[in-house]
Amino acid sequence: MSIEIKNLSCVYGVRTPYEKKALDNISFTVNEGESVGLIGMTGSGKSTLLQHLNGLIKLKSGSVKVFDIDLSKRRPDLMKLRKHVGMLFQYPEYQLFADTVKDDIMFGPLNFGMKKPEAEEAAARAAELTGLNWEDVKDRSPLELSGGQKRRVAIAGILAYSPDILVLDEPTAGLDPLGKKEMLDLIASLRKTTVSTVITVSHNMDEIAEYCDRVIVLSDGKLLYDTTPAKLFYEEDLAPLHLQPPHAVRIVRLLENKGIRLPHDVLTEDQLVAAIKEYFSGGGHA
Repeated sequence: MSIEIKNLSCVYGVRTPYEKKALDNISFTVNEGESVGLIGMTGSGKSTLLQHLNGLIKLKSGSVKVFDIDLSKRRPDLMKLRKHVGMLFQYPEYQLFADTVKDDIMFGPLNFGMKKPEAEEAAARAAELTGLNWEDVKDRSPLELSGGQKRRVAIAGILAYSPDILVLDEPTAGLDPLGKKEMLDLIASLRKTTVSTVITVSHNMDEIAEYCDRVIVLSDGKLLYDTTPAKLFYEEDLAPLHLQPPHAVRIVRLLENKGIRLPHDVLTEDQLVAAIKEYFSGGGHA
């Protein structure tokens, strides 16, 4: 397995009037090759959990293991951990800092000990993986690029040092519909070619349903559900969490009220269209 978390708890503002338990006895594992969606209301503990995976928050209670790195040890190898876990924060384009795209993407490989020629080769390869034309962008300022291109540069800066796990915090936030589709298709493509294990935080249930194999739901710091998208969106009541099921699921429910029953594995628009065609081509029987 890639990640093993046991009884993880985290409290902010200990022994102050602002004390808050951000994580409360969380346990789960992530296996190699899984695409896991992490959802929950604002303040549910998602960002705190993510930051433990990269050693950005010091472990205080419970255990976190990423491959052979045990964060409960006195001095875990954080450099090695961050080489394994590439983390893309919300609005990553705001974190671009170098004078040129080349320098920005090369920063990670150089930081992890690559020589400059090797780092430049890795940066060029990563840029091409994200759909950027290396020769066109390498000497440009990142600030000159479009929003979507900036985000691709940020992802390339992670891919350049070849992490085993990609952690994405709201990867489509702020993008227009076309930009969101391109970003999600890029992530799906990277899973097949470059980094197979992906953990994604999103408030968009349509994205979670289409691109994730598994969903973990947090509420008030507790792990509420750990299941498949189909089971979560068809079998659980998400109203108390103020989470709306994907559009396709809502339409399936509306059709059921009209006597048209479709399979409860329909999660995307394409699946919905196919299921409706099959229903009516079969004489009205799903």
